[in-house]
Amino acid sequence: MQNIIFDKTDKGREEIITRKYRLASRLRTLLVLVDGKHDSDDLLRKVAAIGLNQASLDELEQQGYIQRQNSAAVVIETTEDFGNSQINSTELIQVLYDFYTESIKQNLGLRGYNLQFIVERAATLQDFHDLRAPFLDTINKVQTEKKALEIRDQLDELLSIMPVHPMRR
Repeated sequence: MQNIIFDKTDKGREEIITRKYRLASRLRTLLVLVDGKHDSDDLLRKVAAIGLNQASLDELEQQGYIQRQNSAAVVIETTEDFGNSQINSTELIQVLYDFYTESIKQNLGLRGYNLQFIVERAATLQDFHDLRAPFLDTINKVQTEKKALEIRDQLDELLSIMPVHPMRR
């Protein structure tokens, strides 16, 4: 199969910013990753752990959130330095916020109140990376081992999209 490079449409960008169309959170995660630079195989590798596949990309395209790039207009960059891209960082922060919030709500309930407070205050990718350990500790105490591992794998997949280099303090 031919690797296709997708980019967000105006509708896709609007959904990222405003949530106007109430796209499902899993599809929203994929939408955030669509950047006009990475091909469909790259995107699908990044979201395979959360159960998304080619049908998910097709659905985003059919609903008008993404479009195929004109091959003449595609510029492929050899580095993946996301640190210079405020849009990508901002979008990833939103995806991580959504993931933590939804996971706390579904798996911890009121026991996750303190964690949710920390999520609300998180403003950088580093903040979300730092939240990983206490979040997973709490999940491990409350959920079955299988469920805890599933949540850990999903979180690690999201965090690996844009690795953050720990700052020395």
